[in-house]
Formats: sequence, structure tokens, C-alpha cells
Amino acid sequence: MCGPVIERMTKVADQWLQDVLIAVYQRPAVTRGEITRATGLNPASVSHALRFLVNNGTIQKMGALQSRGGRRREVLKLNAESGYFVAVDLETTRLRVALTNLIGDVRYRQEEDLEFGQELDLQCLAQALDRVQRNLAPWQRSRILALGLSYPGVTDDAGRVTAVNLGWHKFPLAEKMRQITSLPVYLETSCRTYALAERWIGLAQDTPHCIFVEIGKGVGAGILADDRYLAGSSHMAGELGHVSVEPGAADQCNCGKQGCLEAIVSSSNIVRQYYESVDGGRVPAGVAVNAIFEKARHDDPAALRVIDRVSRALGLALSHLILLFNPRLIVLGGDVTQGDDMLLPRIRKELERHVPEFIRGTELCVTRLGQDIGLKGAALLAFRNSVRNPVLLKKLCKPIAETMETRRRGRLTRTLTPN
Repeated sequence: MCGPVIERMTKVADQWLQDVLIAVYQRPAVTRGEITRATGLNPASVSHALRFLVNNGTIQKMGALQSRGGRRREVLKLNAESGYFVAVDLETTRLRVALTNLIGDVRYRQEEDLEFGQELDLQCLAQALDRVQRNLAPWQRSRILALGLSYPGVTDDAGRVTAVNLGWHKFPLAEKMRQITSLPVYLETSCRTYALAERWIGLAQDTPHCIFVEIGKGVGAGILADDRYLAGSSHMAGELGHVSVEPGAADQCNCGKQGCLEAIVSSSNIVRQYYESVDGGRVPAGVAVNAIFEKARHDDPAALRVIDRVSRALGLALSHLILLFNPRLIVLGGDVTQGDDMLLPRIRKELERHVPEFIRGTELCVTRLGQDIGLKGAALLAFRNSVRNPVLLKKLCKPIAETMETRRRGRLTRTLTPN
């Protein structure tokens, strides 16, 4: 009798399951009342969905809280090991691939250095995908749901990617990914992935008005207004790095213009400017941007001049974002944030200069998701799309005990079958 009842419920209640899973994902621990308020579902629908998810092992009970009225409130959380994702981050000069659990915790990772501008060999990526999955038990491998990929650059109307750091020009990424993996693949630009991660699991969980600004080899912004991501007519919104902040400057940008924000504040250009002022532009091999921040912390005059210029440029550019979009929060990410102690006070002073008092109130901070924000965002991208896919949702909600038992029986059958 139980089997048909559960089967009917999965068909009727897919939307309930989606809503409940999304609500629980965004909180480390949650009560039924909080789920009801977050989803807008009626209490009976929430109870049906939770009973199904708890019985199948997708959601776990953590205990209970004592309420003021004396009735204990049940506390729930996602079973982090009930599903897995492969996450790929291509934003920097490293190929970063990970196997994450359902909530985005990295279980296995594979990283390799990439040469800036050299075309990425997808066979290297295929090998990395295999390596992060090979240590899983068979039952765990059967619960890998999808692959999420965060990529830099811009996408044209045909879905082709142009990314300078990867040597791609109108590269058919989605098509190529389908050739190297059998998993469902979900792709998104890095800025949007990072903004999504901040909104769901980072500093922006409490505000639908936020902007994530990535400052690394390039500069870009992921903009959320009224909880909607602004992509633009050709998916090019947020190209903050190509805003002119010093039109008469000699700094050459990769786009061909001079005086772009990226040509002044990106990590490689911070290093370039320092060595132009002290050594005629000869940059020693292997120097990272943090070395310039360290020099500034020790009162190196040339380094401080670079930091001041970078802060002025960023303050001006961020003031434009504030005036245009009125965000509650701007979150900075990327390797340039290794110098947040030097940059943030200076940027805030610039914002005071450029932003009228009547529109002030935007908070400026640095992401707490660290260097793994791209991997966590890619895993989150895969999760969001998986729960909206009826086939993957059914796979996620399949009883864990049943999965393990099926695999155990398969091993036993192979053991007993004569050669």
C-alpha cells in the first residue's frame, strides 16, 4: 500500500518538493514554521512534502526546540550526502573541478594551472571530471545529479563563449561539454554564479538588492535588483571592467580602449603599474598581486600610489552602480580582495565624494565564501536546476537505503555468478 501512495504523491507534489528543498537548502537548520513562511505553501502541503523527504532520507531531523508555548518545534536540515554534484570553475588561471555534496561542500577537488590566453584543452577537463568521481562508492556515484559550470567572458546569441583567459573566441561550450560528460550540464557566467552564491548562501541572504563585483584578471558585476538578475538584451549586462574611469589615461585594456576600469584595477594591472614606476615596466616572473599589497602595508611609496589610484577608480565605478541600481549591498570578490584592508577604507572615502547623501546607505564588504565561491556557485547552479527537473528531482528523492541495497545486491549477484 505504501508504494502506490508515495508514487502518487511524487507526481502530485513535485512543486511542493521543489519549494521545500529550496527553502531548506538556504538554511543550516530550519523548522516547519519557517519552511511554511518561506515557501508560501499551506501547512498540510509542507507536512506531506516533509514526510516524504524525511522517509526517503533527503531531509534529516536534527532534534527539537522548546517554544514559548511549551510545544517543541522540530528542527530539520538537508541530508548533505543524499546527492552530489560536479562543479567546475574556469574564472581564473587555474582549472578548478570539484565533487561536492548536496549543499556544496567540496568532497574531492582537482586543480591545474592554466596559461593565460592559451586555449583550454577539454580533454584535461574530462580527465579532471573523472578524477573527482573515481573515489566514490558505487551507491554515491549513482546519486550524482548534474554538473554545474561557472565560466568567464561573454556569450553571444548562439550561446558561444568568448573568454580571453581561456583562449576562446565564440567557443560552443555547451556542445563541447555534452561530448565529454553524460551528466546533465548547467552553465552560467561567473559573475551571475557568484551573485547567486552570495544571495543564497552568502552575505546577501537577507537582501534582494545586491551586486557582486569580481576583481581578478578581469572585472565584472553580477546585479540583482528586486531579486532578479539583470542580464541585458544580449546577456552582456555587468561589463563594469570596460567603463571608462580615466578617459585620457594611457593604460591599454584588452578590449582595445584606454582608461577602462579593468586596465587599472585588475590584478595583473596592479602589478604592472607598480613595476612601471620602479623598474621601467619589467615585471619579475611569478609576482602576484598580494606582493604589491604587502609592499603597501610596509609603506612602500610606489605601492601606495598604485593602491590610491586603484581605490579612486573603483570608488568612481562603484558610485555609478549605486546611483543606477540603488543596491542595499555590494560584495567584492576576486584575488584583489586580498588587499581589502588597504582598499576598503580608501574606496569608502571615494564613495562619500561621489554619492549624494540622499542615496547613501549601500553596504560595501568582501565575500566570506573565499576562493571556492565559483565552485560553490556552480554546485548551487546545479542544485537549483536539478530540483526543477522532474527526472533529477525523482533521482534526488529516491530512498537512500533503496539505492544502497540495490548496489549491494548487484555486487552480490556478480560475486555469485560463475565465470
